[in-house]
Amino acid sequence: MTGAASAIEAVEDQIRTTAQTKRIRASGFFLDHDRLRSGCVTETQFFRVLWQNLEVKLTNEQEALLAQKYKLKRNGTEYMNYKAFCDVIERPFDAGDMSMNPVTQKVEPQEFLGTMRSIRPLSPASEKRIENLLERMQQFYKYHGINLRTSYRDFDRHHIGVVTESQFYRNFPGPDDVDEKEVHLLVRKYQDPDRPGLLNYLNLHHDLVAIGQRMDAPDTSLPQTSNISDFITATPGADATFQAIFDRIMVAVYKHGVRTIEFFKDHDKLKSGVITENQFVCGLTLAIGKEAQLTRNEIQRVAEFYKNPDTRIRYKEFCDAMENAFNVPDLEKKPLQEVSRPPRGALSRTLAPLTEAEEARLNQVLQTLSDQVRKRRLMMYQYFKDYDRGKNYTRIVTKPQFARILHFLSLNVSAEDMKLLCRKFEDPYSSDVNYPAFVQSVDQEYVGFTMHPPEKESILTPQDRAPKPEEKIDYSDISFDDLMARIRDHVSKNRLRVNEYFQDYDPLRNGSISKQQFRRGLGLLGLSKLGQHDLDSKQFQALQDYYQNPVKADQVLWTKFLWDIESVFTQPNLEKDPCLQVPPQEIFRVPKPGTIKWENASDDHKDLFESVMERLRQRANQRRVLAKPVFQDFDKHNNGHVTRVQFRQCLTMLELHATEGEMAALEAKFCNDTGFNYIGFLEELQPSVTPEFMYSKRLSELRLANQKKKGSLPELNAAGDLEAILSKIKTKVCKERIRVLEFMKDYDKLRMGRMLKASFRRALDLCRFELKESEIAILEDRYQSQGDSDYVEYLRFSDEIESIFTTKNLEKAPLLTVEQFKPPVEWEQNNLDPDAEELISSCMRRIGEKVRKHRMQLFPLFEDYDRVHNGTVSRSQFRRVLSELELGSLVNEQEFGLLYKKFDVKVGGKDDVNYIAFCDLIYELAHFEWRKP
Repeated sequence: MTGAASAIEAVEDQIRTTAQTKRIRASGFFLDHDRLRSGCVTETQFFRVLWQNLEVKLTNEQEALLAQKYKLKRNGTEYMNYKAFCDVIERPFDAGDMSMNPVTQKVEPQEFLGTMRSIRPLSPASEKRIENLLERMQQFYKYHGINLRTSYRDFDRHHIGVVTESQFYRNFPGPDDVDEKEVHLLVRKYQDPDRPGLLNYLNLHHDLVAIGQRMDAPDTSLPQTSNISDFITATPGADATFQAIFDRIMVAVYKHGVRTIEFFKDHDKLKSGVITENQFVCGLTLAIGKEAQLTRNEIQRVAEFYKNPDTRIRYKEFCDAMENAFNVPDLEKKPLQEVSRPPRGALSRTLAPLTEAEEARLNQVLQTLSDQVRKRRLMMYQYFKDYDRGKNYTRIVTKPQFARILHFLSLNVSAEDMKLLCRKFEDPYSSDVNYPAFVQSVDQEYVGFTMHPPEKESILTPQDRAPKPEEKIDYSDISFDDLMARIRDHVSKNRLRVNEYFQDYDPLRNGSISKQQFRRGLGLLGLSKLGQHDLDSKQFQALQDYYQNPVKADQVLWTKFLWDIESVFTQPNLEKDPCLQVPPQEIFRVPKPGTIKWENASDDHKDLFESVMERLRQRANQRRVLAKPVFQDFDKHNNGHVTRVQFRQCLTMLELHATEGEMAALEAKFCNDTGFNYIGFLEELQPSVTPEFMYSKRLSELRLANQKKKGSLPELNAAGDLEAILSKIKTKVCKERIRVLEFMKDYDKLRMGRMLKASFRRALDLCRFELKESEIAILEDRYQSQGDSDYVEYLRFSDEIESIFTTKNLEKAPLLTVEQFKPPVEWEQNNLDPDAEELISSCMRRIGEKVRKHRMQLFPLFEDYDRVHNGTVSRSQFRRVLSELELGSLVNEQEFGLLYKKFDVKVGGKDDVNYIAFCDLIYELAHFEWRKP
């Protein structure tokens, strides 16, 4: 780094320290001098902000260094780029640089108080003593929950981070083992050099916080494991067996959600963190002894590990290790910390091991039960679940209940086999039977699952639950009738059902909801800042006062509001008065706010408007002006409005000139608070033609078309043999992954494997195979039932189609090799005679030679026409692309026709061209690399 760069960084560090000390954002002061928000100010303005607002007085050399770095020229004038300067001073890291970790880019000032730390030379021994002392203090403060900063806050009246030496001695929070010499050493280290007699306690607090973060940071040089050794202090005597005990306790605590400290704290009346050995053994046995299957010797070994020299047990350390087994304390303060999780399978209920002979016998019993369950189609899980009526859904039943259920299902086993089943599926904690594991072993269609615990509800303090006093707002300037008219117009235009936005808040249907719910429903209705109409506080106050429940002052009668608003659509109880004339919806339409009433305008004003509109209309019709796109370019929000300046600019671009008076007449007609309504202006300028009502005509045409018989129309591209039809069906099934049996079995209620021909046709239509009449007739003849000619054996047809995925009864032939069905490429099925193939080959070679010479890319132009990305274009588009690439001159009309036939594919009954295959062949002839022309 050069000397100039180092000097500039020193100046920037000084300014950064001052800005953070005073909590000042420098960019806010520069904006006052930058009206155009260009990011630049003059040099005088730049240094004036630093001097007057930040109180930073720089020398001439420092100002020259900043000017050298941030000065730039615009239009021949020199400016200072304050935006780049503020980014360096205020931004903690470069958000656009994704190549580096933001933590390494972060730049923090060395000081928070505007002072410099004491640089008095201390001996290495003193510095080491201070570091050890700070570590002891941080451990003590963290354990007891002490904050050094709050200890001296009462003495620091001005909140400048300093206290006197006597105040520091008077309220020093410990620990008790810190002697007077060590406290004096702290005073020497942190006394303020500029103000004698004062001590900078805030610097001491920040050093303690930094040491705490360093102590809490994980050691990245060691591998991260999920063992208990990450949370307890290892001793030379801790062997693999002892580690296994802790792992077992850790998994049991995590799995059963045990709060271990609840079983010990009642024995610790003084909250000292230690209890007697007998109390620890009793508490551990009661807490997790059965769940973790701990023996007396194992519990005694855990007690020996946490025993003090005075024979008491440090239970608090044990509980902290168990509570944080698979978690990290204060995780919200460590967002980058990686949390260990239990290994896969550690939390599952394992099955008890048996001997080899017992396992063989057990497999035979389970296979027999599985065959019976499969043949009888039993759903066993529901029967076991009826006996599992525990509050927490334990998924276990007792052994007598297990035997009773098997006997009820007629799955009888011998007494010895029943004992064997109970031993295998016995839960190690409760000695009951784990029935989900048993059901999954005999029922292949059942898959076990786990229950997720519900999310914790947020805890509210009594102050949060207490109702806050409601502020009264003066809404005397609000017209209630105009407000309701606006809301009715909004509901009518957007065709909203008001009932849907409020009824969920009224489960009892009493027609009354709270004011907060009423405001929320109005916001969902679109009456908010995010909606189409901004409903401010005064307007909402007027609504809630008008519809206030007379019985409950804190609620609103939303049903009354509902009928007042939905009167734009209909009237309530209309079925009781069928002769009532409902008013048309047009009377509820209101113009946008700010629109003048044209009826009240003067005759001269109206005549001027008509004359200018007639002149503009004639000029627009003569020049065939398409005016709407010009206005839409300025309408970024698509609300049909532009500003007045934009309206004048659009008329100038369209060469529709008008005088200032004529322009004012147009603005008076179409302007409102939103802007200039160019949609209404265009309706006057170029009125749209009302489309003819074609429904009746189209309905008569459809009826005429439906009168024709289905077989009267000629069939196009119909397959003539069974193999072609099956290939067509298999290709569609393979591509769209259709299960034919699902569409046909509903017509065979008795599962006889056959169905009527009419039902067979209906099922094929549901499969969307798009078969012709002749093709369906061929299928019916092929799969016709031998016993009855009116039926079709659909199972044989389904098995034939499903053979493209696998072979039926494959479990009986394990050595059989299954070949996957591959649908044929459509364009490769286009066969031409040899002469035509030779002519196409010659044409392709000519095109490939030119593509190779000019290194042309064919895909981009084809893809521009392929809007749905299916790899095809129409024939006219194919020819147009070749012409644009100057390849059309190499192909004559006959060759174009052969190319169409060669690469022809059917898309929606229309003949298209597969341009991907065409381009691949051309690239191959041009000797290009794969997809790299």
